[in-house]
Amino acid sequence: MKTTNRESIETIFSEALAIPSFTNTETEQGIEAYLDQRIGQIPYFKEHPDHFGRYQVPQDHLHRSVNWALVDKGKKKTVILFHHHDTVDLEDYGNLAEIALDSDKVAEALKRLDSRPDMQEDLASGEWKFGRGSCDMKAALALQLGVLEAYAADPVEGQVNLLYLSVGDEESYSRGMRGALGLLTDLQEKFDLNYVLAVDSEPFESEVGKEKVLHIGTVGKLMPVVVAQGVLSHMKEPLKGINALSLLVAIASQLDLHPDLADQALGETSPLPSWSYLRDLKEQYDVSTVLYSAGYFSVLHLKKTPQELLQRIYELSQEALDAFYKKYEHLQDQAGQEHIIARPRVITYQELEERCQAIEGYQDFREASNKKAEQDFRNGTSYQSLAIQQIQRLLEFLGDKDPMVVIGFAPPYYPSMNCRFLDNTDFNIVSLITDYREYLDTRGYLLKVEEYFMGINDTSYCTLEKDVASYQVVLDSLATPAQVYDLDLEKIAQIQVPAVNLGPWGKELHKRGERVYKEDFLETIPNYLLELLYHFDDRLSNRIRKNGPNEDQLGS
Repeated sequence: MKTTNRESIETIFSEALAIPSFTNTETEQGIEAYLDQRIGQIPYFKEHPDHFGRYQVPQDHLHRSVNWALVDKGKKKTVILFHHHDTVDLEDYGNLAEIALDSDKVAEALKRLDSRPDMQEDLASGEWKFGRGSCDMKAALALQLGVLEAYAADPVEGQVNLLYLSVGDEESYSRGMRGALGLLTDLQEKFDLNYVLAVDSEPFESEVGKEKVLHIGTVGKLMPVVVAQGVLSHMKEPLKGINALSLLVAIASQLDLHPDLADQALGETSPLPSWSYLRDLKEQYDVSTVLYSAGYFSVLHLKKTPQELLQRIYELSQEALDAFYKKYEHLQDQAGQEHIIARPRVITYQELEERCQAIEGYQDFREASNKKAEQDFRNGTSYQSLAIQQIQRLLEFLGDKDPMVVIGFAPPYYPSMNCRFLDNTDFNIVSLITDYREYLDTRGYLLKVEEYFMGINDTSYCTLEKDVASYQVVLDSLATPAQVYDLDLEKIAQIQVPAVNLGPWGKELHKRGERVYKEDFLETIPNYLLELLYHFDDRLSNRIRKNGPNEDQLGS
């Protein structure tokens, strides 16, 4: 049986961990340079220098790259191993920040500082690696690079090609994986590749020591942005206007934790929607009521389409405004005031744009607005803030003074995906589940299959469950210009590779006690992936060919 080199993987891990690669910063370039140098030292790539490189992320103001390497065994079938190389920052390490990228030093410090029994047990066992990025995601980098080294050392044997990818920005906006779509289609055409499986290696968390987890799908994420326009009045006469905050609060109260915006599939349920931001858009205090207010929230979905979710958000929002207006009119009647303000209505971002396009001067306005958005993004403004600003500028350009609420989307968007529902591919997910379970069984481990990775990850950009047209409403509703946020759904459809998440056991992701189980990333997982590459057809092609939900018992 072919195996990976444990010592090499451990060296890669320690070296990669020591390199800062904080998400959405120029420090990501450091780990990219390391990977490029490390891959370039592999004999296979010295002989085939056109089979690896750094692919520049398009229009990235931080000048980041996607690292890639192709081991071409003369096949069409190609397995993609990919991971992200960025990490969150060191804020939670406090005065340990200076040693946060040194596993041994962090472990020694935690022996003194963290008295929790489970932490002390893990420290004493010697079975865990610590430090920022140890679990999320330098262990994945090390194990997958170890597989690449081992597979490249044998230029002949193996039943598939291997394409290795390392991407940045996953912890922020997934600019690396979205940018890699162009690379994947280029390589597909240049080398005549047929992508048959993509494996991400995000860590899993478990309370059972002998349990490994395989995710065969990933949750989708939409971020609706709500911008409310009120009618100005003096604060001493609130019923002569409508406070934009009143409109926003009515909608927020209606939508927050609303069960209609959760989703169920294959026995799993997505989290309820939750607001991240609510506030007025006043630049300074005055005694007028609020003219503009805005908020945004997350909707995590499994099977519902973006159109279905947008329609339900629209309906619930209008219901909330109607209920508010009924109460508002009652208060006006009590105060003896006329009903001179129109009933507030909800419109979509698409409708707002269409109305603005009919106004003279729109093209010049839009060019200036897009240019400002691009500059603001380069200066650190978030996608969410850019979306809010874009909608507010459109409302001001429209000039309609009636109260209204606009609903659009802010990036990033993550399509949902489950390998059981990929009718347009030949891949048999049940065979992979069975194969991985049998491998783990020989090593005394149990397998737990989770239908969806609920933490959001880059497998969203590997394949689409539905045709491209089903997702067009998202692109039409994004309140940011394409030069700031681009998602090429056509390229995802061209790649159309089933994707799973198969990673190591980890604990306390993004926290000071972050750690990863050594045996998983040094032995168990890299050796399985290497075996899979060597025996892909033998292991997966000769098994049953049913992917449907009736096979759920295989996932327990």
